[in-house]
Amino acid sequence: MTTDISSGNGVSSSQSRPQNESVNIAGKVKSNTWKIRQQQRLRQQAVKQREREMAQEKEQEADRKREVRKERERKAEEKARLQAMAEKNY
Repeated sequence: MTTDISSGNGVSSSQSRPQNESVNIAGKVKSNTWKIRQQQRLRQQAVKQREREMAQEKEQEADRKREVRKERERKAEEKARLQAMAEKNY
């Protein structure tokens, strides 16, 4: 087992305080420091932004597929109409 050198108390690293806790001068444990909360908030904002981007990309892909399908249908209808006109003229 390794000892926690930074605290200087000889406590093994497995028994030391969690990363998201800090100790103030009085020796009391603060649950989350401002810096850690800020990092967590930024991480969450980045995740939400990426989720929004992915949802937008998914929507755009669906729109693109819908347009391709509609265009194919229009071309098929036009082809059928032209064939009907050609048969009617002959």
